[in-house]
Amino acid sequence: MFFTLLSSLCIRVIRSFLLFSRCSVVLGLALLFSLGCNSFSLHLLSRDKHEKATAGSHPAAPAPPSRYSFRIPPYVFLSDFEIDHDKPLFGELAKLRDQVYGELRLTPGRAAILVYLFENKDRYDEYMHAAYPNLPARRAFFIQQQRALGGGDDLMVYTSWGERIQQDLRHELTHALLHSVIRDMPLWLDEGLAEYFELPPSEHGINASHVETLRRDFGVTFQPDLDRLEKMKDVNEMKSPEYREAWLWTHWMMQSRPETKTALLTYLQELRKGHPGPLAPRLTAICPNLKDEFQKHLYQIELPINARAVPPSSSSVPR
Repeated sequence: MFFTLLSSLCIRVIRSFLLFSRCSVVLGLALLFSLGCNSFSLHLLSRDKHEKATAGSHPAAPAPPSRYSFRIPPYVFLSDFEIDHDKPLFGELAKLRDQVYGELRLTPGRAAILVYLFENKDRYDEYMHAAYPNLPARRAFFIQQQRALGGGDDLMVYTSWGERIQQDLRHELTHALLHSVIRDMPLWLDEGLAEYFELPPSEHGINASHVETLRRDFGVTFQPDLDRLEKMKDVNEMKSPEYREAWLWTHWMMQSRPETKTALLTYLQELRKGHPGPLAPRLTAICPNLKDEFQKHLYQIELPINARAVPPSSSSVPR
């Protein structure tokens, strides 16, 4: 109901809500240090890679985009510039929800996802620096913010309109869709699935740039190690090779054989209920030599003749 009527009154409610949320971060941090607990947290997933940080408030933070708005369930798009709602992009994003939940056999989440679209990178950078000064520079962010007074988490995506808007939104919205039903996703799998679904369905999850780089580096500067990947809890431990590796493990599970896909889908269902432990032992029971399976799958992927590798990110963090 709240997100159905996007009138001027609704926009004022959203603004007030976001201001309250940012203030709650400060209150939550005070409680965190006074009580010695970790019950208050702010989870952030960047477009380039998964980031976790604590965001401070800023008294002069500008308001997020809100002049124009429209709803494509479960998303609410807000912007300060007019956008053609009939663009093919939005029709594709409307189908992303069914694609992600359908392929992963997950019951769809009911939470609304707020998507803030800035007209240009300068305005986006200005807002993010003021509202979340502790975050690094990224093209886009997914922010999962726990509400101080309980209830579901707030799911928000921030990005600017640009030539890679399709890829950026698909990636960030995949994070949001997953976190609306699985609150704590393993770092490597969270990014692996976002990399997988950021490409249009016609690509079958194949990232040509990842394939080319993995083939070039395999056995020279890179060796797959899923056990090591699963132990990573901090994004600073992960570099570009680890993100490519996470993507290929995900693609292998989704595309290689029914048994590996079943193992992944079962694992995701268990993640909804708690912490089922690492996934590698289950995969090893199916395929005893995982490294050989990884290499075999890497070289069996067929790239279309006209495949165009996605250019590397301009971010300060290499992909």
